[in-house]
Amino acid sequence: MSHQIVAFATENERQKLREMVALAASGNEAAFGQIYDLFFDRVYRFVFYRVNHQETAEDLTAEVFIRVWSKIAKIGDAGAFGPWVFQIARNLVIDYYRTRKSTVDLQELENVIPYEDQAVDMVNLHYDQQRFLAGLKKLSADQQVVLKLKFIDELENDEIAGALGKSEGAIRVIQHRGLLALKEFFNNNNQEKKSD
Repeated sequence: MSHQIVAFATENERQKLREMVALAASGNEAAFGQIYDLFFDRVYRFVFYRVNHQETAEDLTAEVFIRVWSKIAKIGDAGAFGPWVFQIARNLVIDYYRTRKSTVDLQELENVIPYEDQAVDMVNLHYDQQRFLAGLKKLSADQQVVLKLKFIDELENDEIAGALGKSEGAIRVIQHRGLLALKEFFNNNNQEKKSD
């Protein structure tokens, strides 16, 4: 069974997801299977980049979908399904680290896994991608998290907002400021290279 990566960019796609969620909420296993296929890769990648261990990521991803299935009937707004799924995934990752350490700084948890090292090891990144990852280190913790979720995990703004417990507006502001800071970093970096 092949898994798809879906962004639900059009109203038609969002409506189809709402219909699948409604069917799954009424106990339709086939509809839930479609939802699983649509979200699996994104949820797995989200978890894997945070735990850096394949079997753990597989176990936690499976647990995400077990929890989704057990609580899908309680979701009030099917349009909020994506953010809800990623909030479950984020909470499971936090729980995973809580059980492994006696104290966990939840603010730092989003950056606990160095994306740069894993991404470079997993994929032969192009120069521009490597520059992007290097530039991320120059940003605030909030900006790093939001830009990683947006451009590495490929989450939509509503999913990021749901996962981080912030409003979509706040996510857009953080993202905008982070991108401006990256642009300034790259411009300064290019000027330094030209003067060398």
